Amino acid sequence: MSADGLFVYGTLREGGSRHAWLRRTDPEGLTGAWVAGRLFHLSAGYPALVAGAEPEVPPPGPGWVRGDFVGYDSEGDLESALADLDSLEGVEEGLFSRQILPVLLEGGHRYRAWVYVFHVERLPRLEREAVELPDGDWARYF
Repeated sequence: MSADGLFVYGTLREGGSRHAWLRRTDPEGLTGAWVAGRLFHLSAGYPALVAGAEPEVPPPGPGWVRGDFVGYDSEGDLESALADLDSLEGVEEGLFSRQILPVLLEGGHRYRAWVYVFHVERLPRLEREAVELPDGDWARYF
């Protein structure tokens, strides 16, 4: 299974503390996009997305997470960026996992993108200990 790009929804977005890292990976471009799921703010200072079923109502709204779709010139460029990001996102430690999810761009186009997600089995703990962001936009929160 292959992806068309990367979807970022937290610190890698413009204005986020790690956006400069994203720029260093030399993306072809980025555009506003949405992924189906729930978004939480963690006390550690970053968000966690739990993937979900696509809502019947288009974004924005409940069940959608706002972020940016990041495109790369080639699959090799994308893989190189992901290799760096995996360590940044704690994939080896089991903090996040990387999944390919459907992404809906602002203009209505659909793509598939790599997304760093929190494991769904952690959802009950997130609901108890984290702040859910019902509008799905972490940029508004920070």
